[in-house]
Amino acid sequence: MTRQVIVSLVSKGRLRKESLNIFKRKKILIKSEKGERDLIGYGKYKNIPIKFLFQHARECIDALSNNAADIAISGKDLLLNTEIEIQKKIKIYKNLNFGYASLKIFCDHHWIDCNSLLDVSEIATEMFKKYKEPMKCGTKYTRIVDNFFEEKNVKNVTTIVSNGATEGMIRQNASSLVADISSSGRTAMANNLKEVANIMESSAVLMASKKSQNNKEVKKILKLLSK
Repeated sequence: MTRQVIVSLVSKGRLRKESLNIFKRKKILIKSEKGERDLIGYGKYKNIPIKFLFQHARECIDALSNNAADIAISGKDLLLNTEIEIQKKIKIYKNLNFGYASLKIFCDHHWIDCNSLLDVSEIATEMFKKYKEPMKCGTKYTRIVDNFFEEKNVKNVTTIVSNGATEGMIRQNASSLVADISSSGRTAMANNLKEVANIMESSAVLMASKKSQNNKEVKKILKLLSK
């Protein structure tokens, strides 16, 4: 009996349209009972049935790690921000040519003496001497940012989790720095932010669960999507 392959795709946002275009170019028609807003879809490649799950970008990665999906397309940045044990369960098959963005650190544009990571380190040290507290950096990417600060030997800066609009945390006095994904830079400018460091470049990636990657049906779909 031919095994069904489960594919997780983002349900909305900048990655959805291009992800769907990949399957369109491969002549795989995705049908949903409730139209475009349906969170479940079905398709077929030759004799292989495919079930599509439309999820939040982070849920796509979770679906691979807990074996709820075989294949997913989501952001590389989101994968690298997960726990190491999750990353070990997932293999990146291909960097895709869309969804480009950079994870950057920003400060308030009024900080005229803060223009680099070295400046951040020096200001954080002075603030710690004065207030006995580390400088705060608000972000949804705590693992990546913590590793970056450690790698660059930046002291006296701690990350705090952003659960909402990260760009507004400085104006709300919740943090002195923010680290967030930026593509055009317009959102940063609108919130009076200026870049002080570029942590990493990201794009959409084709990923698979290591547990199911060697299944013959999954391998065929991966091969097709990797072309």
